[in-house]
Amino acid sequence: MHSSEVRDDSNIPELVLKLCKYLAPDSGLLQSKLTGIAFQWLTQSSNNQENVLSDEPLVVNNIHELLSSRSSKDVENFDLLYSSLSKSGIIRDRTTLLSFLYRISLAHHERPLRSLCCKLDKLHMKELRGSKASVQRSVNNLSSIDSNSVRHIFERNDRKFTETTTASTLARANSQATTISSAAWSHHDIPSSSKASICYPVTEQELLHDVIYSLQGIQGKFLRKNLSGFGYKLDPKTSKPLSHIQRSLLERIVGTGLLHNQLRQFCEEHEKQSGLICQAFIATLNNELSEYYKIIAILQPNSEMTLRRVLFILQDHRTRFEWLAHIAEHCNDPKGGALITAVHGFLQHGSKVVQEVTRKVLEAVCNPLYIMLSRWLLDGEINDPCNEFFIEAKHVILAERLWHDKYIVRKSMVPSFMSMKQAKQILASGKSINFLKQVCKDGGQLPGREALQKLFNTTSADALFAPEQSIEFHLTLETVYKETSFRVLDLLKNKYNIYEHLQSLRRYLLLGQGDFIRHLLELLTPELNKPADAIYGHTLSAILESAIRVTNAQYEDEDTLKRLNISFMSHSIGDVGWDVFSLVYNVDGPIGTIFQTTMPTYQSLFGALWKAKRTEYVLANMRRQQISMAKLFRKVRELNPVMHIIHILTSKMIHFIHQTQYYFLFEVLECSWAELQTQFNKAECLDDIIMGHNSFLESIQRGVLIDTESRQLFSHLISIYNFVVNLESHQEAIYEAASCEYEAFMAYKRKTEDTERFEITNELEAAAKLRISKFHQFLNTTRLKFKYETSVT
Repeated sequence: MHSSEVRDDSNIPELVLKLCKYLAPDSGLLQSKLTGIAFQWLTQSSNNQENVLSDEPLVVNNIHELLSSRSSKDVENFDLLYSSLSKSGIIRDRTTLLSFLYRISLAHHERPLRSLCCKLDKLHMKELRGSKASVQRSVNNLSSIDSNSVRHIFERNDRKFTETTTASTLARANSQATTISSAAWSHHDIPSSSKASICYPVTEQELLHDVIYSLQGIQGKFLRKNLSGFGYKLDPKTSKPLSHIQRSLLERIVGTGLLHNQLRQFCEEHEKQSGLICQAFIATLNNELSEYYKIIAILQPNSEMTLRRVLFILQDHRTRFEWLAHIAEHCNDPKGGALITAVHGFLQHGSKVVQEVTRKVLEAVCNPLYIMLSRWLLDGEINDPCNEFFIEAKHVILAERLWHDKYIVRKSMVPSFMSMKQAKQILASGKSINFLKQVCKDGGQLPGREALQKLFNTTSADALFAPEQSIEFHLTLETVYKETSFRVLDLLKNKYNIYEHLQSLRRYLLLGQGDFIRHLLELLTPELNKPADAIYGHTLSAILESAIRVTNAQYEDEDTLKRLNISFMSHSIGDVGWDVFSLVYNVDGPIGTIFQTTMPTYQSLFGALWKAKRTEYVLANMRRQQISMAKLFRKVRELNPVMHIIHILTSKMIHFIHQTQYYFLFEVLECSWAELQTQFNKAECLDDIIMGHNSFLESIQRGVLIDTESRQLFSHLISIYNFVVNLESHQEAIYEAASCEYEAFMAYKRKTEDTERFEITNELEAAAKLRISKFHQFLNTTRLKFKYETSVT
């Protein structure tokens, strides 16, 4: 537009009146309403651009919404007219014209845009055809003037508009304010004071400021924070209305700000929480927020930036924020491996976007785990102050307990992409390294370390869970596990002779060395029959050395013989040596790792087998004594009934003990030993040997009836052992009584034969009869005891 045309602004009021008369030719009241609204709109602000909708599509959408609420025919009519107007080159600034007509149409409630559409049609088809230059000049003048020029026009044209006319016009315009605002904004949050005046829609430039603030967690002029502190709502005190499209766009954009606030609060609440994995998760969220802030920085309000463009730019971040907030919700409480498991669950989602977000987070949280895993597998070290690693290191003083107690698997911390078998293999690999260094004092090159070092140098944390990389990673771990386990077994078998120690335990603590055990039993019997507090350890040690020197035990390895020793268990009043005696086999160093925890079991097995062996020995002595008594006391016929009972009981006990011993030594010990040898030869790691050895001991415990399920049966077996010992004591008492009676009888007989009864007095006969009577009474009492004890047993 030429400057000469712009500067000639004295005819603007005249053009406005002409336009209003043209739009409402048949209604003077409507003309005055439209004129008042037009002048009020032109003069209300010092910056008229704030009241002009600068986006033509937004103006068209607003008109569409207004028309669609009344009649679809009006919408079709408007579309045809707008299409014709768009093709016309007469109107240069269609946005300003449409905005102006849209504002005027909001002034009345009855038929605002129907007449607008009709008159716009006439304006386009007739007036523009008849006087194109005049209309073009009028419209362009309206679009280019500012509020100061408008006020100047009114001041210069007081003669054309009297004060009375203007006041009446404005009064009529104000009387329609409620109707206009109701049509432009209908929402329960608008206060009545706002509805009492004319409400003009908020422009996008105004909303963009608030939108940018809300996206950063800051409330603005129109958007205020909810009481929850996360979301936003429109300020109920604002007097400017929003269109439905603006509302829809704001809701979708502000949703991104809500997600931003949630993620930022999560980071603030957990930034001081201990744990490398948790901090890695927080760092990932902060990186996402930083990228988000970079995008926000370019969303500065300008003529090219719109709400739709903002929504489009933020679409990717909104999607990522939605899933990050969902992941953060699931990671609020877990830590360490449990947190990784919570994140890994989202990797199974079907959406590629979710998989991408999850993979990025998972790689970040797995990186600390990857570092801890590399240190454990390469050096056997754990640096886990916050207990996040799935392998826990405990404080253990004894080296023999290192393998059993120092390192365990935290099942709750094992990530879901790792099986329990793999976790145990990783545990065993690190334990093997520590076992070789700390227990075996092996300073050689660790097997598989170079390959593992290369693997950690060429891969990243995603090798733990990415299918295309995890296969190679886990294959390498399994190879390292096998190589380190083989190294440990090789040292135990060849350097520390673990198999020879197993055989020594079987021969001496499980009574497999028969000649040694029998000779030791004979030598120990006199000492062990004494009260426990009257026995001295050095005496028994000397007896042990004597038994070794005269049996095949003397050919044993020197290290084995040094480990064999005598032990006394705690005793109480009334205990004899048999109750507290035990053989022990001292283990230390690497072999102590296997045998140290099982020594109490060996002690209990030795006790059970030792009692059976003692009972067998007692019965053998009883049988020898019975044969001697049968020859010696042939003439003492009073012994026959009692000795008959003893013979029967002894025979039954010998049969029972022989069967029991056969079962213990062959059915139990030999079969279990054969199974142990098979497992020993198949073992791939130290844990296999330990498990096989424990199974061996458990099998023997069940066989000799000392397990928890056989306690009652074993108590009966102990009763039989005690019965045999009591039977021996009764037989010994009978033997002593019979010996005394036999000597007295032979002395009495010799005296009568030598003196031909001349020296036999009544007193001697009475004493002999009394002695014989007491002997008979003793035999009867003993016979009754046998019957009673037999019935009880």
